Amino acid sequence: MAGIVASQIALAVVLVGLGAVLLSLARQIGVLHERTAPVGGLLQKVRQADLIDLDAVRVSTAAGAEKSLRSIAEGQPLALLFVAERCPICKSLLPNYEEVLRRAGFAPFVVGDRASTTALAQLAASQGVANDRILAAPELAAALQVLQTPTLALLDREGGVLQKTRLKGPGHLLSVASI
Repeated sequence: MAGIVASQIALAVVLVGLGAVLLSLARQIGVLHERTAPVGGLLQKVRQADLIDLDAVRVSTAAGAEKSLRSIAEGQPLALLFVAERCPICKSLLPNYEEVLRRAGFAPFVVGDRASTTALAQLAASQGVANDRILAAPELAAALQVLQTPTLALLDREGGVLQKTRLKGPGHLLSVASI
């Protein structure tokens, strides 16, 4: 009789454990669903621009300055890395994105997923990125149809879109930047 009671208790413990595993898997599915959702889901019908007017597009830096995209480019082709604050892949790219893209001849900038300069400054501080390298430019994300992060957009000196790629990790950044 004691063996039956012990086996039923063990069965109950196993069922509770399986329930906990099921709940954690459901949570992970929810996180993955949220992570792969489009950044600009309502912007899907906007036509992707082949040429961005660098003088017309205004961006805010995490340092609080508002400038035109041409003035921050300093005459170089632009590399715009669109990231989200909670994206683990984005965070893995930030430590060496600037060095990689400078070697490829681009002026590298990070475009945050929020227009708040306070949130961008916090992202910059947490990832060791200079405040003048993090931008808020929602209209730029809309013009380039950036729907998921991390996305790298390479623009020439005149604002022509050379390439737009959704990155899969640091190794992918290296291969895209070596073009």
